[in-house]
Amino acid sequence: MFNVLEATVRPLVLNSKVLEVAYELYLSAPQSAYPAINLRELSHRTGAGLLECRNAVVEANRHGRFPQCSLET
Repeated sequence: MFNVLEATVRPLVLNSKVLEVAYELYLSAPQSAYPAINLRELSHRTGAGLLECRNAVVEANRHGRFPQCSLET
């Protein structure tokens, strides 16, 4: 039971870190129609993989965060 709980909570903690840094990158991006979040920089700054970073930002976008942003590598 503990393993299931740990497996559920652990990604949430990491995603929180990924989303915080992604938000910083989003705010620092040049203002255009679609501010870009660089996945390589996000991955480098958080220690998460590119796919994990991409998935966290896409999922947050589905919930209304990072409106009209683009992702680049």
